[in-house]
Amino acid sequence: MSNKEKMISSKACLALLFYLIIPSFAIITIISSYPELPKDRFFNMIKWIMPTSLILVFLAQCNLFSKKGKFGYYICNIGFVITTMIWVYGILGGSLIITTQWNEFNFSINMYKYAILIVAVACINILYYTLEWRFYNKMSYKNRYKQKQPIVTSPKSTVIS
Repeated sequence: MSNKEKMISSKACLALLFYLIIPSFAIITIISSYPELPKDRFFNMIKWIMPTSLILVFLAQCNLFSKKGKFGYYICNIGFVITTMIWVYGILGGSLIITTQWNEFNFSINMYKYAILIVAVACINILYYTLEWRFYNKMSYKNRYKQKQPIVTSPKSTVIS
């Protein structure tokens, strides 16, 4: 099946599964399994996850309609990386320090090093998509404007007798 016959991209289906369905199911399972945990933090996570995951699915679907080397494909990929960073920030609950209590115990987790790792991986992805765009754009430019070389024939030598 070619790209023109496909209606839904596999990247969009995977984005729907990994960014919306699995995290939502996990959060709902945690809320129902541990009723003593504060629910407002999890509801705040869901408020971040829902819109950003739908944007991720939309951007993944938009990649189906353009080719590598096109500016639209590049912008969709860069938008996907940036939206993924926002999604991860939402999974963290909108804060880089997670503080919660469970029964009489208080927990505080500092996520700054995790955030630095996320930003580093996102920068590597942006660099990859930029280089991919430049490479395929250059290849299509060369193929599009390749001029045919004129056939040069040598003049016929004339024999004088």
